[in-house]
Amino acid sequence: MVKKAKKVLLIGWDAADWKVINPLLDSGQMPTLQKIVDNGMIGNIATLDPPLSPMLWTSIATGKRADKHGILGFIEADTVNGGVRNVNSTSRKSRAIWNILHHEGYKTNVISWWPSHPAEPINGVMVSNFYQRANNKVGKPWLVPKDAVHPVEMTRVLAPYRVHPAELTEQHILPFIPFAAEVDQEKDKRLEALARIIADTATVQSTATYLMENTEWDFTAVYFDGIDHFCHGFMKFHPPQLPGLPDDLFRLYKDVVVGAYKFHDMLLQRLLQLAGEDCLVMIVSDHGFHSDHLRPIELPKFAAAPALEHNPYGVICMYGPNIKKDDRIYGATLLDVTPTLLAAMGLPIGKDMDGKVLMNAFENPPEIKYIDSWEDVEGDFGEHPKHMKENTEESAEALQQLIELGYIEDPGEDKMKAMERAEKESKYNLAKVYLSKNDITNAVTLFEELLEKEQSDIRFNIELALSLIHI
Repeated sequence: MVKKAKKVLLIGWDAADWKVINPLLDSGQMPTLQKIVDNGMIGNIATLDPPLSPMLWTSIATGKRADKHGILGFIEADTVNGGVRNVNSTSRKSRAIWNILHHEGYKTNVISWWPSHPAEPINGVMVSNFYQRANNKVGKPWLVPKDAVHPVEMTRVLAPYRVHPAELTEQHILPFIPFAAEVDQEKDKRLEALARIIADTATVQSTATYLMENTEWDFTAVYFDGIDHFCHGFMKFHPPQLPGLPDDLFRLYKDVVVGAYKFHDMLLQRLLQLAGEDCLVMIVSDHGFHSDHLRPIELPKFAAAPALEHNPYGVICMYGPNIKKDDRIYGATLLDVTPTLLAAMGLPIGKDMDGKVLMNAFENPPEIKYIDSWEDVEGDFGEHPKHMKENTEESAEALQQLIELGYIEDPGEDKMKAMERAEKESKYNLAKVYLSKNDITNAVTLFEELLEKEQSDIRFNIELALSLIHI
C-alpha cells in the first residue's frame, strides 16, 4: 500500500521561468531550489490560453479550464451596481482543492491565492489576495480590507506581520538596485514600484510562515506574485542589454530580476524548514517570462498586453516523500496540479476535471480513485453562499492596481460602457478557451457574436478566420 502524503505545501511563483533560474542554479545563487532539483522532480509546465493570471491560478486550484470554473479575466460586469468589479472568489463556479479538503476534514491554510477575496470559510485560515497591498498614505491607519481574513478573529493576529513599503530602508533596496542613490525619484518612480513589490512579497511570506509555525495544518497553499511584477517592471533591463535601451537605465536596473529570484530562494528556505521532511512540496508557476531576444521594450496599447511578455512554459517542482529524486517531469499542464495533489493525499479525482495525475513523479504511484464530480457531492465545502457577491472599496482599489499594471483599460465613468467592455472581454476569453480545447463550434459562435457588435476589433476578425480554417 502506498503511503499517502501527510502534509502538502503548494507554492505559487507567478511567472517563474527556467531560462532565468538555470544560470542562477549553475552559479550557486539559488541554493534552496538546488536542493529540490537534486532531491526531487522538476520540469516545464504548459500554460493555458489565454494566459491571464486569475484564470490560470483558478485552473491550478480546480483542475479545470475556465469554461468550467467561470473566472474569465481580471474583471467582470457588476450587474447589481453597474460598472465593473474585480473577479473574486465568489465569481468561481467550481470547487477548489481547499474546498474539497475542507469537506474531507483536512485543516488548510491558503494565503494570497488569486483570486481568493472574499476569504472563504474553510477549516483553517484563508488570507485573500486583497490583504497584502498597502492602501494607505504614510501616517494614516493601515486597515485590513473587510473580508480579507477568515476567521475574522485572525485579522488582529496577522495584521502586525504585514510589511509596509515605507518601512523599507536602503538595505532592502540595494541588493536589487546597487546604484539606487543615483535615481531621480521625482522623474523615475521605479524605486517606489520596487518597494511595493518587496513589501507585498514580504507580507505574504511573513503571513505564511506565521500560519505554518503556529497553526495545525495538512495543506498550505501560498501564492507569490512578486516575480511576475518584478519582471513586468524590470525584465527589459535584464542582461544582455537590448538594442535601443539607454546605458544609464541598463546600469541602474540590470540586477533587479536576478535579485528577485534570489529573494524568492531565500524565502523558500524558511518555507521548507517549516514544512518539514515529511511534507510533499510542489512549486509551480502559471507561465514563464521571456528573458531573451523575445522581450519587448515597449508594449502595444490594448487590454492584457503585458501577457505578450509571458513564456508559455512555466516551472514545476515536486519534492518530498514518495517523490522520485533528481529526475524530470514531462507533459505537465496547469490542469494537472490539483489531480496530482488529490491523488497524493489519497482522495478521488473528479472525472469532470480536465487534468491528469502526474504519475511519473512518484516512486510508488498512488492508486487513482475517481468520483463523477465533486460539484455533485452534498455537504459543507467551506464555500460562500451562492447568492453572495462583493462590491467593495477594496475591490475598486485592486481594480486600480490592474489599470496601473496595464492588464485592463481604465473603465472610465460611464458604467454601461464599462460593463459592455467587460462582457466583451469575458466572451472573447471564453472563446479562446473553447478554441484551446478544440471546441471550434462554440468558439466560432462567440467570435461571430463579438464581430456583430464590434467589427473594428482586429482580434475578433483574426480569431474568427483562424477558427473557420479548422472547421
